[in-house]
Amino acid sequence: MKVLITYASAGAGHKKAAEALFDYLKEARPDLTLKIIDILDYCSPSYRFFYSNAYIYVVKNLPFVWYFFYILSFINPNNSLRFLIDYLNCRQLVNLLEEEKHDVVLSTHFLTSSVVSALKKSNPKYKVKLVAAITDYNLHPYWIGEGVDTYIASCDKIRDELARRKVGLDKIRVYGIPVNKKFYLPVERNAAANKLNVDPCKFTVLIITGAIGIGPIEQIVKSFNEDVQLLVVCGNNKILYEHIKSFNLQNVKPYPLVDNVDELMSVSDLVLTKAGGLTITESLVKKLPLVFFSSIPGLETSNAKAICDYGAGFDTKSVKDINNIVSSLKSNSASYQKTVENISLLRKPNTLGDISNLLRIEC
Repeated sequence: MKVLITYASAGAGHKKAAEALFDYLKEARPDLTLKIIDILDYCSPSYRFFYSNAYIYVVKNLPFVWYFFYILSFINPNNSLRFLIDYLNCRQLVNLLEEEKHDVVLSTHFLTSSVVSALKKSNPKYKVKLVAAITDYNLHPYWIGEGVDTYIASCDKIRDELARRKVGLDKIRVYGIPVNKKFYLPVERNAAANKLNVDPCKFTVLIITGAIGIGPIEQIVKSFNEDVQLLVVCGNNKILYEHIKSFNLQNVKPYPLVDNVDELMSVSDLVLTKAGGLTITESLVKKLPLVFFSSIPGLETSNAKAICDYGAGFDTKSVKDINNIVSSLKSNSASYQKTVENISLLRKPNTLGDISNLLRIEC
């Protein structure tokens, strides 16, 4: 069976989810012929710019402009004109799909849903199975397409919203969002702390806002007392990294962009982050409560609301809010444990295996 895994490099989450699936299936399913692509490599230059460079610039510098267009996107989202524009701007992707004749396309970005749906409509002989793995905890209708055979939902909320939008329950699987298999592995805290040279006995907060490193992180770091240990991932924000290093605080360890977030989470008690789907899922897998700040208006603020509705996280509006919530969770073990228990309502420890079995049974 030939399986094409697709993502779009618009933010890091879609890519990380696709790579997690690819790495797992490559090892667990030697019977599959696998290929992974960034669909933006197969789009027109204008589309590539819009989905990558322009997106990152706007969400970082003009978040409320982004939110305006996000709201507009809910107005008649699945119209024929949008599908046609996506189809025409992704002709290289269409050509690839038609030439390589995959049995399954497994997508972690909604643009694939649009293109494949248009392709199936224009070419009824094209019979590929399309599986859409939704990488958020709130549904944007762009994920929905007539050509999607199966939706992988992150939680019951997504399932219910898909059903409300007339997607049959037989097409929905609540398997969770795929993350790298290393997050599912048990790690002994003391051993990880020794490797990272941090104190395993201190209440530890991991601050991470993806590759961008946005938000009032410097103010947050300065606001904490020394009885809280802070691990601060600055991503590609080199200025932020150098500033935090220059503070020379004994309870703070800054990091640039790293590939050992699983280890940092293994020594942490709490994750302080914006509400990206992949960071949320990694934290849930590690059974870590979430405190949200500086979430991108739109999907991320909706993600934060969904997690808070389940009682697995807390949203904040100020640095003072953050301090109050962290202090409360640190001092009140019953409240902390209740939040950890609520994580079980969302945590999906078998996501990768479930998707592998889906490919075996239904595709």
